[in-house]
Amino acid sequence: MTNNNFELAKTSKNVNHNGEFIKLLDALKRYGPRNLSLISMLTGIPRETVRYKVKKQLKNLGFTIQMIPNFYRMGLTRLCARLSFTRNGVNIAKNILEELGTNSYLSYYCKIAFSNDYLVLINPPSKWAGMFGELFNNLRDLGIVEDFEMNEIKEVGYPHVTYSLFNFERGNWEISEEDTLACQGIITMQKASSEEKANYLIDSVDLAIIIELQIDAFTPLTRVASNISRDSRLLRYHFQEHIVRKGIIAGYVLSWFPSGKDAPNLSRMWIKIDQLPAHKLGEFSRAISSSPFCKFYQVQEDNSLLLYLLIDRQFTSAIRHLSNVFKEHGVNGKPFIVEDATLFTPTKEMFKDGYGWLKPQIDSTKIAHELRAVMLH
Repeated sequence: MTNNNFELAKTSKNVNHNGEFIKLLDALKRYGPRNLSLISMLTGIPRETVRYKVKKQLKNLGFTIQMIPNFYRMGLTRLCARLSFTRNGVNIAKNILEELGTNSYLSYYCKIAFSNDYLVLINPPSKWAGMFGELFNNLRDLGIVEDFEMNEIKEVGYPHVTYSLFNFERGNWEISEEDTLACQGIITMQKASSEEKANYLIDSVDLAIIIELQIDAFTPLTRVASNISRDSRLLRYHFQEHIVRKGIIAGYVLSWFPSGKDAPNLSRMWIKIDQLPAHKLGEFSRAISSSPFCKFYQVQEDNSLLLYLLIDRQFTSAIRHLSNVFKEHGVNGKPFIVEDATLFTPTKEMFKDGYGWLKPQIDSTKIAHELRAVMLH
């Protein structure tokens, strides 16, 4: 028995039958892990017990808490693109995407298995969004990209875990293929209005806090202050008055990875659903969000839907359960298995106090030279 499984077995009786633990999980979903005194007051659990459960027991059980920034309220938009690289272009695909993630606004890319295709997410300010379509067109003209499609995302939803389904002794989800589940709530972010885009208010201190908390929601503000050489009292002010009060944090998502979030037996997959009528789109989004395997969904401008799934060991039962949800709602989807993926936090060098978000420096000529160098070798 591994250490993780021993901890699961040791605490399973307490967790499965302990309303106190469920209260704690509910409070964390709403308020996150930063204000333990508030969670203690709301749940009636002593503060030191809260501290132990949050800092120690939750992690040992495989729970993670992820801070979700509301990028729309940060003055950013969200684009999703699928890039089909040529046979030669695929050799430098990662180099191109790494450059865009490190020095521009790309936030995620993944290689789609059994193809030369990549799926990418980009969070640029709306005034610079068109530059990425121009870049991909240039890459096509240069023979690096064979084809691409890009859409703006108008809504993103992050479902909360349905922890009543956990079997802590076995470390799996107790879910049958026919189960119809109730959604446990979704953190939803919708495309910003023109007024919101024009009136976003953040500064470099806010951005530094967001970046650190996106990496680790448990990061103390004192550590962030040390990292950026600023007074911790200033950071506490910015966190409360700028970030919390202005809704820059959309919420906190609880997830459960009994084998660890980087375990080799995790399967990652995207599913694309073509355009759905508005009423059916909302109904189906809620239904699929009730599955513990759906980590987030994106609604595109044309009312097509992208689902991101993460399945821990129970691949066959998960696929059957999800297929039944699709069948029940009369929806068809096209799956894409993720071969590998990389995430990026916002690039702090792309923001300047007194000016805002900077124009990305994208040089397709430099990329062409890199391609030629690769081909020569």
